[in-house]
Amino acid sequence: MKTIDEFISEAKIALEKKGVNLKVLEGGTERGVSTLRNRQILDLIAIKMHLVSDCEFEATTETTFLGKKIALPVMPAPLSGLVKAVDENCFRRIVEESWMMGVVPWLGYPIQQDVREFEKEFVWIIKPLSDRKKILNEIEKAERSKALAIGVDIDSSAGVKIGGSILDYGGTKNFTKKELKDLVSTTKLPFIAKGVLSEVDYYKLADFCSAVVLSNHGGRVMDSAASPLEILRKIEKITVTGIDSGFRYGTDVFKALALGADFVLVGRLIVYALAVENGIYKVLEILKEELKRIMQLTCSKSVKEISRELIIF
Repeated sequence: MKTIDEFISEAKIALEKKGVNLKVLEGGTERGVSTLRNRQILDLIAIKMHLVSDCEFEATTETTFLGKKIALPVMPAPLSGLVKAVDENCFRRIVEESWMMGVVPWLGYPIQQDVREFEKEFVWIIKPLSDRKKILNEIEKAERSKALAIGVDIDSSAGVKIGGSILDYGGTKNFTKKELKDLVSTTKLPFIAKGVLSEVDYYKLADFCSAVVLSNHGGRVMDSAASPLEILRKIEKITVTGIDSGFRYGTDVFKALALGADFVLVGRLIVYALAVENGIYKVLEILKEELKRIMQLTCSKSVKEISRELIIF
């Protein structure tokens, strides 16, 4: 089986042939400090080995997400229509290949495709649009689709900034707690707040959201942003809590789980995967095998047994 880096090297060749700008794909806001910090914080964390177990076992990566059994605590992060430059069928592939591996796919906004066309369940994360009526229309679409949950990418309130270029998605804004609670009240679907990067916002949202995702949008909204791992280590978890931004290897996933995350989302890795036939399935399979091996080397029989005692941070 290939390593993640070998997989990415193969994908880069295919992306360059498609004319995809790899600097834009890997880049962050302005100087790119946030993107670098995400990697630096992950690499600062060391994993201890715990090799003497009380009994024979085979580690399992299976867990649950919003009541669904999933094969591993890793899912594709919500990508937008921009990835159509990699593959015209990108969203269909994300949905189908994710479920082939046994995990829930996440989709971003905009996707330039009617979500009601998808035949399997997914999570849909939309932008914090200034136009409330448009958000309500999208929530209504989600309710008439196979959506497992709906949510808002709150860290896109000032748009997404890559280098010096800003994508504003037709107008976005900061939401008040009341506005978000009102949105939650309009739907029967579980509601997810994504893009949280402070203890204050986490506690404000955790009491009425079904899940919260700590994120700095992969370093693409603000330069010098904290790593979401730095926030994760400080909070007392009170709801289902996920994390993303810079996660690429099985070791990265293990570190997040050890700090208390329930799941990890991977974004850029999925863009690379779209350049390879069955790439999403393949990259998730690599992550699963890497995570399972680390679990075996730490006597973590299940995802729930991965604890903070197994890392140095």
